[in-house]
Amino acid sequence: MSAAPRLTTATKLLFGLGDWGASAASTARNIFWFVFLTNVVGLNAGLAGGIWLVGRLWDAVNDPLVGSLSDRLHSRWGRRRPFLLFGAVPFALSFFLLFFVPPIESRTLLVLYYSIVFLLYDTLYTVVNVPYLALVPELAQTYDDRSSLTGWRTAFSFLAQLATAGAFKLLAEHVFAPWFGGGPPGIRLGYLLAAGLWSLSMALPLILLGWRIREPQVAPVDSPIEPVGNFREVFRNRPFRLAALIYLLCFSTGDIILVVFVRYLIDYVRVRPGFDNSVLATVLTASLVSIPLVLALIRRTDKRTAYLISIGSMVVVLVVGAFLPPGAQNALLVGAVLAGMGFAAMSIIPWAIVADVIDVDELQTGERREGLYTGYLVFLRKFATGILVFGAGQLLAASGYVSSNTGSLFIAQPETALQAMRALVTVLPAIALSLSLALAWRFPLDRESHEALRRELEARRAGDVG
Repeated sequence: MSAAPRLTTATKLLFGLGDWGASAASTARNIFWFVFLTNVVGLNAGLAGGIWLVGRLWDAVNDPLVGSLSDRLHSRWGRRRPFLLFGAVPFALSFFLLFFVPPIESRTLLVLYYSIVFLLYDTLYTVVNVPYLALVPELAQTYDDRSSLTGWRTAFSFLAQLATAGAFKLLAEHVFAPWFGGGPPGIRLGYLLAAGLWSLSMALPLILLGWRIREPQVAPVDSPIEPVGNFREVFRNRPFRLAALIYLLCFSTGDIILVVFVRYLIDYVRVRPGFDNSVLATVLTASLVSIPLVLALIRRTDKRTAYLISIGSMVVVLVVGAFLPPGAQNALLVGAVLAGMGFAAMSIIPWAIVADVIDVDELQTGERREGLYTGYLVFLRKFATGILVFGAGQLLAASGYVSSNTGSLFIAQPETALQAMRALVTVLPAIALSLSLALAWRFPLDRESHEALRRELEARRAGDVG
C-alpha cells in the first residue's frame, strides 16, 4: 500500500483561513441576530424564532443538492473551487442584508422581509460552505491528517468567532451608534455598518482559498442525482448515521446556547455592561488554546476516546452551571475557561469522524461523494437549529420574555423568562451532550479499523487502475 501524501503547513493554513467567512457569519447570526430582531428591530420573540424556520424545508433539497452538484462538477478549477470563487461576494452581501432595518412600519412586512433575506443568506451560505467542508476528506487522506486539518479549520473558526463575539455588538452599539446620534436610529445604523465590515472580511478569504488551493485529481461522480435513492444510500451507512447524530447533538447544542446566551448573561446573571463580551471572548480563547490539547489527545488515543473525555467534562461544567445564581460573574468566567476544551472537541471531532465514514461509502459504492454527505450534515444541523430556535422563541414568548429596541441594555424579565433562559443555556444542552456520549461509545471506527478500511480502499483503487 502506498503512503498517503502528507499535508503541508501552507495547505493547512490556507484551508483553515477559508472558514473565517462561514464562522464569522454563523457567530453573528447565532449570537446576535435573535437579539437584533427582538431588541433592535423590536419583533416579538415568537416571531423572531419563527423566522429561523424559514428555509428549513428548502434546506432538505438545497444542502444535499449543492453537495451533489459539487461532486459532479467538471471544470478546469476542480469540483469545489468554482463554488468558492463565484459564491463569496453574493454570500457576503446577503449577510449584510440580515442587519438592515428597512423603513417599514408593518410587523407583517418586516417578518416577510427578514424571512426572504434569511432564505437568500441561507442558500448562499450553503453554496460556499458545503463545497468548502467537502474538501476535508479530499485534501487529507490519513486518520490523523484529517484531525489536524480540522484542527486548523477550527482554529480559524474560533478566531472568527472570537473577533465577532467580542467586537461585532460592541462596535455596533458603543462605537458606531454614537456616530449617528445614538438611540434606536443610531443603533440600527451601527449594526448596519458593523455588518458591512464583516461582509468584506467574509468574502476575501473564500476568494483567496478558491484562487490558491489545489484540489486532488478526483474523478467527478458520473451517476445521476436521485434524491430518494441517494438519501437511502447515505443513511444505510451505519457509521454515518451515528456520526451524524453525534454531530447533530453537538452543533445544535452549541447553536441553541449561543442564541440566548447574551440575554442570559445580561438579564439572568446581570453582568455589568460589556462583561458579556468578556465572557464570550474567554470561552472562545480557552477553546482556541485547547485545540492542540484535543489534537494531542486524539493522537494518543483515538477520536472516540478523545470525544468521551472532552465532552464528558463539558457536561459536568453545564450541570454545575445550572446552579449558578444571578451575580456570579467570577464563577461564570471560571466555567467559561473550563468549557474551552469541550467547545474545541465539539468543533473538531464530529467533523473528523464524518471524514472517515465517507471512506465507508466509497468502499460500498466506488464513488467519492464528500459533497453529498457534507450537504446532508449541513442540512441536518440547520434543520435542527431552526426547530430548536423556533421552540426557544416560543418558550421565551410563552414565559413572558420582554422585547425592546434598546439593544443590549438590561431588561427586568419575569422569573418565568429567566428560568427559561437558564434551562436553554445549561439543562437542555447537558442532556443533549449526554446522549451524544452514549452514541460515541457505540461508534465503530477507531484508529485500527480505519487503517484497515484505508488499506482495503488502496487495494481496490490499485486493482481498478491495473
